[in-house]
Amino acid sequence: MAGKIRNTPKKYVGDIEVDAVRKAYENRGFWYYFLVKEGLDNGLSLDFARDALRDAGEYLAAGRFKNCKNIKEFATEFMTFGVEKVNEGEITKLTDNEMQVELGHCPLVTAWQKLTDDEEYIGQLCDVCMDMDRGIAKGKNMDMELKATIAKGDDKCIFSFKMK
Repeated sequence: MAGKIRNTPKKYVGDIEVDAVRKAYENRGFWYYFLVKEGLDNGLSLDFARDALRDAGEYLAAGRFKNCKNIKEFATEFMTFGVEKVNEGEITKLTDNEMQVELGHCPLVTAWQKLTDDEEYIGQLCDVCMDMDRGIAKGKNMDMELKATIAKGDDKCIFSFKMK
């Protein structure tokens, strides 16, 4: 029986650069999976991974996003080759106070689907990974709202950053 997750790339398929980065992201998905699994197998709750990824996000906010003075500068820095092409991402809303991003493909989910059929767990892994973005938001005095995810069966990942 097929699951509810639909995660087939629709854009840039066969583009050697995009395919190479998708494979690298997929590799990152493998190690996320095995690190989290090891922690859970040793009695830790998912909070250990959430805390680590939030810390990583705050680190990025203080480093990579340090010079972003407003949401529009943040949007420019956020929309990397990876977000735009690898994740088939686009900014669907950009105002002085909010940026909404939609992603049409997730190589991390591709990796997790190769390792487990447990779609509930895949959804949990995704939400944990989004804690990095939540950490970035916190470090930039923003809120991050996760509205939809491929990992939970939605057609796209949709999330927004809003200035506080």
